[in-house]
Amino acid sequence: MTAPTYAIAGNVDSPDLWPEFAGQGVRIVEGEVVEIGGLRFGFMGGVVLPAGAPPRRKNPVWRPYLRQREEFDEAVGKLTDVQVLCSHAPPAFPELTYDVIARRHELGSTALRELITRQQPRWSVFGHVHQPLSPRLRAGRTECRNVGHFKVTERPYVLRW
Repeated sequence: MTAPTYAIAGNVDSPDLWPEFAGQGVRIVEGEVVEIGGLRFGFMGGVVLPAGAPPRRKNPVWRPYLRQREEFDEAVGKLTDVQVLCSHAPPAFPELTYDVIARRHELGSTALRELITRQQPRWSVFGHVHQPLSPRLRAGRTECRNVGHFKVTERPYVLRW
């Protein structure tokens, strides 16, 4: 990866193992706000566990990054004055959470949606939903964009400011 790289874990990642393998120039920024190029970027990894679902803990080495809603929401609440919101999970807007191939809604985060409504960052970039109904949505002043969905265009989404 090019350096510097700012990294957050996805739902199939094991963030506890990352420090051992991250390498030089990779900064793990889970739950942090970092200034990059004059903008405040807020970073949030993992996804919320469905209500009532217990965390998977069978494998002592690897477990998916599925977070209890209260813990996830509390961490999102610490992201203040962000201009770019970077998360693995999408904000809970139906157009962004519905996967047209799986024919179901993936879990989006209401805390991320509320942060967007309250703070109106310039961008919200995320992944998780592999074949979204819509790869983008405008929420007030915020451009919400599934940056993990570039299989069709074969080009990554690039922020320019």
